[in-house]
Formats: sequence, structure tokens, C-alpha cells
Amino acid sequence: MEEKSLLRLALICSLVGIIALFFISENMEISEKNIYEISKDNIGEDVRIKGIVSKSTDKGKIILLDIIQPETITVVLFKDSDFNISPETKVEITGEIDEFNGKMEIIGNEVKILN
Repeated sequence: MEEKSLLRLALICSLVGIIALFFISENMEISEKNIYEISKDNIGEDVRIKGIVSKSTDKGKIILLDIIQPETITVVLFKDSDFNISPETKVEITGEIDEFNGKMEIIGNEVKILN
């Protein structure tokens, strides 16, 4: 093949791949779960939960939030700036399910404060 033909083929394949990724990402949605539905079978899954902050503990580079629905789960947030959530705040957390010391927890990626 000529150099121009290879360049055109590479460009077309790149564009098709980018368009395919765009449509796939638009159709992906993180499922919302209740805390009682989270088990060891879900480790590594991305999840979204809603609840009320019962306790917030600042440990320097991480913040631990206890979220209640009526069940309780700990959410670990790695902070890169000043971040303050007070108890009784309603939040939506998106993150990955993990286990630490035999307890289920969520490694938080995104926190939204709800009204």
C-alpha cells in the first residue's frame, strides 16, 4: 500500500473508534443501590448511593463519611482541597465498592450535595 492510503485508513479507523467510544460512554450509567444491597459479590463495581451524612472524620489526606439510609456504610474520600460536609447533609455519592477490615465501604469519586 502507498503511504497516503495507510494514512487515510489510520485516520478513518481513529475517527470510527472515537465516535464508537462517544456513543458507548453516553449509554453507560452507574446503577443506584441501597446500602443493604451491597455485598462482597459487588466488590469492584461502580455504584451510586443517596443518604444522609451521620459522621464526618477528617484524617488529613482522606475524609471518612458515614452515610445512613437506615443502614450505614463508610465512604472514603481522598481530598485535594478544603472539603467540609457537616452531619445531617443529604448527599449522593458515586464510587467503587471495596472491603476494608471485613467491612464494606465505598471509595468515593464524586459527591453531590442534595437539597
